[in-house]
Amino acid sequence: MPGKKCVLFDIDGTLMDTEEAIVESLKSTMKKLYSKDYSDEELYFAVALPSKDVLTTLGVKDVDNALRYWVEQLKAFYHRVRIYPQIKETIQTLKDKKIKLGIVTARYDFEVEEDLVLKELLHYFDVVITYDEILRPKPHPDQLLKALEKLDAEPGDALYVGDTIIDYECAKSANVDFVLANWGRVDRKSNFKDNVKICNNPAELLTNIMN
Repeated sequence: MPGKKCVLFDIDGTLMDTEEAIVESLKSTMKKLYSKDYSDEELYFAVALPSKDVLTTLGVKDVDNALRYWVEQLKAFYHRVRIYPQIKETIQTLKDKKIKLGIVTARYDFEVEEDLVLKELLHYFDVVITYDEILRPKPHPDQLLKALEKLDAEPGDALYVGDTIIDYECAKSANVDFVLANWGRVDRKSNFKDNVKICNNPAELLTNIMN
């Protein structure tokens, strides 16, 4: 693990605490557009998947319009979104150490561009790889490999930090080391059958990468 030249991050549940906002805005969208009621547990899967895939899974036919509505609903929940404690300090330290930084996310371009909270972080990163129809989504390795290509880095030089089993499988498929961001609202270790490297707060990344 020590000696990594680049660190790649997922967004939701890793850089930012967005789970509640995503689920609540999706509940609102499904209720207002389709008069359907869902529990939090039924929609929690939405945190880890591309938005269009989420809507397709829920049986939505007019996905594009529903997605735009969902994004607008999400803005009403921005007050529930926060950057996790120690994230800014950690990524600033990594940048000071000349470690290349990237984002690999299931979000689309416009979901990144329109996120007012995320804008506080984007200037730290050398590359941001969003989801599009050309690249296969996580857990396929396509997005991670594209990030490495843009950063001129080999898989062995990189570390991917994420919060879901999908992030882990993506890293594994790309032969990139993975760290579980276990600093969310719940203990995420129980979602993993394999032994994975775990950090319980962002500052622990510094110890794992540079010591």
